Amino acid sequence: MMFLHSYALLFILSLLSRSPWASGTVTPGFSSNDEILQAKFLEKREPACSGTLTPKENITKWWRAEIQHNGSTPYSGDPNYKYYRSVLEYGADPTGQKDSSDAFNDAISLPKRTGRFTTQPVYIYVPPGRYLIKKKPISLLVSTFLVGDAVNLPTLVAHPDLADGGGAVIYGHDSHFKTNAASQNFYISVRNFIIDISGVEKNVEMVGIDWGVSQGCWLGNVRFMMASNSASEGGGGGDGNENKHVGINMSQFGSGIEIADCTFTGGGIGIAVQSQQYLLKNLVFDGCRVGVSIVWSFVTVIQGCTFRNCEYGIDTTASHDTNMSGTISVVDSTVEKCSAGIKTRDGGSLVLDFVSVSDGSPAVVALNGDVLLDQSVPAGQTWVMGNMNPGGHQSGTMVPTSRPKGLLSGDKYFTMPLPQYENYPSDQVVSITGDADYKVYGDGSHNDGPAINALLQRHAGCKIIFFPQGIYNTNETIQVPPGSRLVGEAFSIISGAGSLFSDAENPQPIVRVGNSGDKGVAQLTDMVVSVAEVLPGATLVEVNMAGENPGDVGFWNCVFRVGGTADTAVNCPNPDPVGCKAAFALLHVTETASGYFDNVWGWVADHNLDDMSLTQNLAVGRGVLVESTSPTWFVASSFEHCVLYQYALHDASNVYMGLVQTESPYWQGQGTTRRAPTPWKAIADIGDPTFNNCASQGQPGADICYRSWALYMSGSQNVVIHGSALWAFFNSMDDNSYEGGNCDDTGGVCQQNVAFIEDARSTYWYSAATKAARNMIYDVTGGGEVNLTMQAEYTGSWGGALAAYLRDIDPPSGTGENNGQGKQDGPGDNEGSGKKNSAAQKPITSSLVALGILLVVLMLI
Repeated sequence: MMFLHSYALLFILSLLSRSPWASGTVTPGFSSNDEILQAKFLEKREPACSGTLTPKENITKWWRAEIQHNGSTPYSGDPNYKYYRSVLEYGADPTGQKDSSDAFNDAISLPKRTGRFTTQPVYIYVPPGRYLIKKKPISLLVSTFLVGDAVNLPTLVAHPDLADGGGAVIYGHDSHFKTNAASQNFYISVRNFIIDISGVEKNVEMVGIDWGVSQGCWLGNVRFMMASNSASEGGGGGDGNENKHVGINMSQFGSGIEIADCTFTGGGIGIAVQSQQYLLKNLVFDGCRVGVSIVWSFVTVIQGCTFRNCEYGIDTTASHDTNMSGTISVVDSTVEKCSAGIKTRDGGSLVLDFVSVSDGSPAVVALNGDVLLDQSVPAGQTWVMGNMNPGGHQSGTMVPTSRPKGLLSGDKYFTMPLPQYENYPSDQVVSITGDADYKVYGDGSHNDGPAINALLQRHAGCKIIFFPQGIYNTNETIQVPPGSRLVGEAFSIISGAGSLFSDAENPQPIVRVGNSGDKGVAQLTDMVVSVAEVLPGATLVEVNMAGENPGDVGFWNCVFRVGGTADTAVNCPNPDPVGCKAAFALLHVTETASGYFDNVWGWVADHNLDDMSLTQNLAVGRGVLVESTSPTWFVASSFEHCVLYQYALHDASNVYMGLVQTESPYWQGQGTTRRAPTPWKAIADIGDPTFNNCASQGQPGADICYRSWALYMSGSQNVVIHGSALWAFFNSMDDNSYEGGNCDDTGGVCQQNVAFIEDARSTYWYSAATKAARNMIYDVTGGGEVNLTMQAEYTGSWGGALAAYLRDIDPPSGTGENNGQGKQDGPGDNEGSGKKNSAAQKPITSSLVALGILLVVLMLI
């Protein structure tokens, strides 16, 4: 019996002492893989390196121009395919004397890249210099990174003849995909340029970048120089001398997510927005007649922007239909020396959250010149025009808004530019494929996991880790320790494979960022995390770490992808997706984490990018689950086509979300073979939805009720959301036909309920829009009563528009046109599913249980 007691004690001690890489909490839904992490590479690892990773002053060369680009493109079909290219190799002239347009286009398109999607990515490096663009625009293709030197930005100069050759310096749109072309323009990036069109007469139409792209794209760190506006002209006046220069146009439309960290000087318009949704972040407009013209956009968030010396900072009146300007949030922005901050139409949806206006200019004016708001909106207040719940339609009212302190930098919500590490010398950067001791291949056929783990441990805290273009398969979890900075190249791919990730009852992360309690830096940029095969037990990314400072732990321009490309065996044409539970979840932000996520896209394939003929009916369980109580930011993000939900906040707090975009799986809806949560089962411990609400709503036979929640909030608090583009398309479209996107066969309703709220406190939700929904929000109050926000009662944007939804705060005084509180008796979605203890309770409970077992064992000894 003594041996039994000893082993029992050892077992209890093992419960109380976690593995160094265990996740924050072991639950049936997201468990640790302690027993499996004893691979030979982990056993032999040396300690982390000595030294400190330190930025330097007076850097003259960017490390990317000096490091070896020895990656691979195993699915290119060409063993000699060259993915990394300098425009100088193709004849570009950095002196600006000769036309370089052919050289740029050759670098992008050769040899025969047109019509290829992910199999032939290209990273075009543009060294410092001045490049004349005369004959034709620089035309981008999908999977193209056009990147100027980050230390010394190159200048692209428009020749006046360019107006006859296309009218744009860069044509950021691949037109080779004819069907819904803009919505298929993925994986395109433009960064680090000065674009100078000021040499073209200002009354000649000229564009810096014509940008018609969708998710997985990024445009940033570009300076637009346009013809100036004289004070007497004010940007024009019908005298034939109107300034027709535009910094960024979107003539081909799209479904974009973010444009960031750019400046616009002069010109008629800085950005002309024509897209389903956008977040414009940290932009400066100086001397533009109009900074941002919203021609059409269903959801727009303008955050951290400055407007100087303009007629209008923002103009939403380009369309005669207020629905086309959608819902708009202006956050943490400044207007200086402008006729007015914003010109808008009466009846639109507009929110101002901490907007400063100086020099006596009004903040908001109507199309007819009437002043709608004549003052700044201070921090802690939000001005709302449009539909509000509770409160009805508002023509302009102030609402107190609590800004969680941990989410702020000064008085503003924290944001951070994409790290390019341009202040670090090349000797502080190492290539993951260049180590002599641990060979990493990145060729899509080797198991690179053990070697990658060894190298991340070796260089943590003292080196930036560069992942050259490639496909890095792993049969084990990639452990990202504190002190890590991982940088990809035109979307380097980490792809999970093997039995470790196959058990849906014991899911494991493909990439784990830190351990519960870890503090430090872990930053990932330009990376894709994927699955190489159907893996029901794979959580693509799990984040446990928190930083000492905001942004220490973060993801920029990253994609969490399942299926749809040549590099994965996930190919599921069967209308019943029960055999294609391709991943457990895309992203899990655990209780102990604090993360910053900027321009991230979680995509479950609805079609195959590399073979459009292939039908794809995938069933990935969950999008992103946030359980963190420490500050967490989602700034420009999109999660699409997961079965149970796209975003879930479960007992989470201190969360800022600036533009979230979602879509339900296309195979769901009326006539589907599988109603959510199937083919998955709901797990109570991680707060999964059960969809029991459908029966209580009297909809037990309505397949449209059993569609994934776009946003699912249970037990959350201190949540601020600006901009939600929550879209639904199709009824059981499982045949690759892409017909019936507006669900006319069910009266134009694709989805019964879009967002779920239960036991949520201090929730400030601004600028929300839905499409083809019956109920925008299903809200369970503390007493179990259900409040429905019906799209038909809050029309606007692409269907439904809410300027503000305020939960568990003091509503403004006065009443509006409707009370916004449609009510229905009945239980919430979580009835019968159980509810997890709060984050504060769980450590206490688990400790008491362990101590109780220990006492019992001691009594038996």
